[in-house]
Amino acid sequence: MAMEENSPARPATDLVKFVDGRRPGIGVCSLAVDGQGRLARKPDSTRLEFTFEYRGFLFAVRTESNDHNGHMRFHAHLGNLPYSAESVRRRADALAIVAAAGRALGGRVQTTREQRILLFGEMGFAEPLTPVVLMSSTVRLLLEAHPFLGLLAHVVEPPVAAGHADVREY
Repeated sequence: MAMEENSPARPATDLVKFVDGRRPGIGVCSLAVDGQGRLARKPDSTRLEFTFEYRGFLFAVRTESNDHNGHMRFHAHLGNLPYSAESVRRRADALAIVAAAGRALGGRVQTTREQRILLFGEMGFAEPLTPVVLMSSTVRLLLEAHPFLGLLAHVVEPPVAAGHADVREY
């Protein structure tokens, strides 16, 4: 029995036929619907940008992927260092946490001249950036940073909670 051209199952069937036996995974944003409503592979490299919140901290992620490899860049504004006039103890604690996080996370946590605390980094992959690769890499980042984010949240007000989250590139 042939499937009708306008069947709701048509996109799923097209996807299975498209992927069957080709690659271990489909790259994020590598497929699109063509002019006839069928799935088609996008040419060359594709980009994806998104943000997410974790424990009151806003993360921004930018990815680029093609059929052979992927790249992910992330950054987060973790808050501002407290001024000494606000609390000498909180400022000292925040600086100690930032220093320990910087050492443990390979220098990916730093402060700017404006006293912003930033977490940033890049990851490269020798495979297309599939949803599994994207999610597992994001979770790995969060697991590595989790202890420091928890400590930091006690001495610095997370930007989302403070109502002034900003993920501009620094």
